Amino acid sequence: MKVLKSIVVGAIVLSHAVVTMATEVNCNAVAVDGSSVNITTDSDSEQVQSTTISLDRADLRQPHLLRVRGSGNMERVDVKINGRLVKSIVNGSIELDLAPMMKVGSYQVEISGTSPRLEDTISLTFTGTNTNISQQSSGSGIIKQILVIDVQ
Repeated sequence: MKVLKSIVVGAIVLSHAVVTMATEVNCNAVAVDGSSVNITTDSDSEQVQSTTISLDRADLRQPHLLRVRGSGNMERVDVKINGRLVKSIVNGSIELDLAPMMKVGSYQVEISGTSPRLEDTISLTFTGTNTNISQQSSGSGIIKQILVIDVQ
């Protein structure tokens, strides 16, 4: 008998296109305007939602804001860029301008936390020139959102 361990829900808005996804212990992949979204849940109760986007380096002259919020009983939510811890939040939210941290290249922004209950969530928004992404994941176990940003 397989027990449902988690539910992942996400909504992504990219360049005026909207994609909404929900998954119960399976994998989905969606492509939107040259960007891609993958949602997976493995047997270890780790949920991963991954979004890949491309930015033009000229657009980095304007702020590109990442807003992260953990809710419910999430003790701590970590924000890492290319594996390096940038910020941790406890029962709250943060806003970071990623534009000054990026130049041409690829960046993996990982937002993760551990949740004891299904109703706990991690929400993120990333806004900048021609870019607007909103994601929310909820469930128990390890919740991880990855935003891969390719700057060209």
